[in-house]
Amino acid sequence: MSERKTLVIICADKLELIQYLITGGVKQMNIQYPAKVFNFALVALLGATWFMLPNAFAQNAESIDEVIVTATKREERLQDVPMAISVLGEDTIEIAGITGGRGIADSIPGITFSQAGNNLNSAFIIRGIGTALNQDNLASPVAIYLDEMPMISSKSTMKMDFSLFDAAQVEVLKGPQGTLFGAGTLAGAVRIISNKPDPSGFSYKIATDIGSTSGEMRQRYNGMINLPISENAALRLVAYASEDDGYVKNLSTNVDPSNKVSNIGLRASLGWQVNDRFDANFSYIMQKTEVDDGATINPSLGENSRNGFSDETTEIEVSKFNMTLAYDLGFAELTSSTNFSESDAEMEADLSLALGNAFPLLLHREPDDETFVQELRLVSKSDSKIDWVLGAFYLDRETDVAQAFYTTQEWVDGRGGTIGGTTTYLGRDNAFVYGGPVNNQYEETAFFGELGYQLTDSLKATLGVRTGDMENSNSRPGGGASSLGAFLFPVIFQGANSFTPPPYAAETYEPGKTSSDVVKLSLAWQVSDSVNLYATASEGFRSNEINRAATLPGLDGRLGSSRVDPNDPVIIPLTTSSDKLWNYEVGMKGRWDSFSANLSIYQIVWEDMQLVAQRAGDPDSYFANAGEAESEGIELELLANPNDNMEIGLNLAYQDAKITQLTDEQARIMGGELGSQLVSPDLQLSGHFQYAMPLDGGNEAVARLAYSYTDSMPNGFPNVIGNPSAVNPRYTMTDAYSKLDFSFGLNSDKWSVALYGENILDNDDYIFVMQQTFFNNAHMTLRPRTFGLRVSMTN
Repeated sequence: MSERKTLVIICADKLELIQYLITGGVKQMNIQYPAKVFNFALVALLGATWFMLPNAFAQNAESIDEVIVTATKREERLQDVPMAISVLGEDTIEIAGITGGRGIADSIPGITFSQAGNNLNSAFIIRGIGTALNQDNLASPVAIYLDEMPMISSKSTMKMDFSLFDAAQVEVLKGPQGTLFGAGTLAGAVRIISNKPDPSGFSYKIATDIGSTSGEMRQRYNGMINLPISENAALRLVAYASEDDGYVKNLSTNVDPSNKVSNIGLRASLGWQVNDRFDANFSYIMQKTEVDDGATINPSLGENSRNGFSDETTEIEVSKFNMTLAYDLGFAELTSSTNFSESDAEMEADLSLALGNAFPLLLHREPDDETFVQELRLVSKSDSKIDWVLGAFYLDRETDVAQAFYTTQEWVDGRGGTIGGTTTYLGRDNAFVYGGPVNNQYEETAFFGELGYQLTDSLKATLGVRTGDMENSNSRPGGGASSLGAFLFPVIFQGANSFTPPPYAAETYEPGKTSSDVVKLSLAWQVSDSVNLYATASEGFRSNEINRAATLPGLDGRLGSSRVDPNDPVIIPLTTSSDKLWNYEVGMKGRWDSFSANLSIYQIVWEDMQLVAQRAGDPDSYFANAGEAESEGIELELLANPNDNMEIGLNLAYQDAKITQLTDEQARIMGGELGSQLVSPDLQLSGHFQYAMPLDGGNEAVARLAYSYTDSMPNGFPNVIGNPSAVNPRYTMTDAYSKLDFSFGLNSDKWSVALYGENILDNDDYIFVMQQTFFNNAHMTLRPRTFGLRVSMTN
C-alpha cells in the first residue's frame, strides 16, 4: 500500500473517532440542533478533509504557516491550545484591508460587531451573549486587550475602535477567560498584538489608502519607524491619521455629506532587554476622534438621509500608558503590567422625537474616565508534567459625567427671545436640566490561576479558578436643575416664558459590593501530531451595576419605589448582581501540511442576565437581573493551500441563542418573552480566495476575493419595557446582509500597491436599528460601495 493511501486511512480513522466524540458530546449536553445544520458542519469537515488531504502531501503544495499564540500566557501552537481561538495574521490584515472591529467580525465566525456611531460605541458580541445591539450602556461582555493593556472603560464613556496598523496579529478567544486574564470576561476576549521594538536594525513603513465612496473621499495615512537605541533597546513609533468625508445627507442642516469622521493617533513603545533575565517595555497610546454627525439614517427620508434640529457631533480623546516588566526566575517568569488611562469626550444627541418633535430637545454630555490597572502574573517554565499560572489583578476606575438638556436659540427666539430659568451650562445656552458631574467609582480585586497536569504523553487536564471582589458606588453634587417636567409643563404645555428649576440634592449612594468566584475545567487529547481534541467547561462573569434611581423616594416615601404609581410593586434595587454563564464546549483542531480544520460545538447557559429595565408608565430606567438564556452553536474554520500560489478559506457559525427562563414580572420589566432570540444571527458565513503569482525580480501579484454573510437578528426584545402587552414599535429584525470585497496588488520586498473594492455589490441593507423610540434616525447600513488604492513602502 502506498504511503499516501496509508496516511489517508489513518486520518480517516481519526476523523471517525472525532465524529464519535463530538456526537457523544452533543448528546451529553442535550443540544438540540436541526439535523441538517449539524450534518452539514460534520460532512463539510469530513468531506473537505478527505478530498483535500492527499494534496497536503503533494510536492507542489504550500504548507500552511504555523501560528503561534500566547492566549495561555505562554507561546504555543494555535492547534495545541484547548480552546476556540481565531487568529488574523499581519499579512491577512494588510491584504484584506482590515482596519477595525467590523473587519474582524466579517472574517471570524461566531463574533458580531455593532457600532451605534461613527467609530464610537463599538461593541463585540461573541456567541450571542448580548441583549441589545448597542449593549444598553451595560459593561461589555467581551474584554479587549492591546498587548498587555486592557481597554477598560466605564459603561458611561464612548468605546473607541482603535487602528490595527502595525498589528502583528489579532486573536479572538471565545468563551470566558477570567482564569487567565486579569480583566475577567463573560463571553470572550479580543487581543490585538502589536509588533514590538526591534534593536537588531532600523526599519520603517509608510502606508496610504485613498478611497472614494459615491464621489466622497476617504483618506488614511499611516507611518511606523523602528529606531535601535543600543544593541538591547529600541523605540518603535506609530502614527496614523484619517479623514472620511462620509456618505449621509442631513436634510435639516442641508449638509451633504454630514457624517465626516477624522482620526489621529500615536503609539510609542520603548523596549529594553536589561539583561538575559529582565525585559522592560513602556508603551503609550493616544487617539482622538471627531465626528461631525451621526451615521444613522431615517429610511422614510430617502437614501442615506437623516434629519434633526442639530448635528449629533462627538469628540473623544483617549490616552493610555503601560509599563510591562518581565523577569525570568528560572522556574517561572514573573510579569508586572501597570496601566493608566484617561478618556475625555463630548457628545450631542437629538432626543426631540421623545416628545413628538414638539420642540428641539437636545442633550450635551461630557463623560470623563480615569482608570488604573495593575496585573501580576507568574507563569511556570519547567518541563515537568505540571505547569501553572498564578495572577493577581487590581482595577480602580473613576468616571465623571456632566450633562445638560437644552434647546436651540432659534426656538427660543420664536418664544420672545428668552426663557426665564434657563442658563448656560457646559458651553450650551438655554439649558433647562443640568448638573453634575455624577461620580462613579469602581474597584475590583481578583486572584486567578490555572494548573495543568499531563496525565499521559497525549492527554492533559487543566483546572482554572478565579476569586474576586467588586465595589461600585456613585455620588452627585447638589445644585443645577433636576426636573424635565418642571420645564415641560409650564413652558411647552402651557406656553409660559419662564420656569423655576428645582435643584438636585447632594447625594452619596451606598456602595454596591459583590464577589465572584469562577472555575474552568478542560481536557485536551493530542491524538496525533496533526489532530487535537478538547473538552472545556468554563464559567464567566460580569461586574455588578448600581442604580441611581434606587436612592430617590417614590410617592409612598420609600427609596426606589415608583414616582408615578404608588401601587406599583417594583422596587428598584440599589445594585444588580453579577451575571454569570457556563460555557460547555467540545472541539477538534486538525492541521496537515496544506490544510487545517477547526471545529467547536458549544452550549452556553447564561443566568441572571443584566439588562436595562423599566416600570410601566415610569420614566426611570434601571439595571436589573432577569431570567436565563441559552446559546447553542457550531463553529467551523477551514483553510487550505492547494498549491504554492493559492489559499482558500471558509468559516461557518450557526447558533441558536434565546431566553429559556423568565417570570411574568421579569418579562414586564425587560420587554422579552420566553423564546425571544438574543441579539445574534443564526448563521454567519465567510470565505476568501487568494492567488499569488510570482513575477520577475522576486515580485508577486496577489488577487483576493472575500465574501461574508450575516443572518438577520433582532435589535432587542419585542415588547415595550414595562408593558409586555404592547409591541415595541421599534422592535425589528435587522436585514440579513452580505458583503463582497476584492483587491489586486503588486508586492515586492520594499513596496506594495493594490487596487481594492469594498462592498462592491453596494449592499444597503439595515445592519443596525436602534430600539429606543426617542431617536429620529435609528438605522445604519454598510458603507456604500467604495473603490480605492493602497500604497506602502517598507525598509
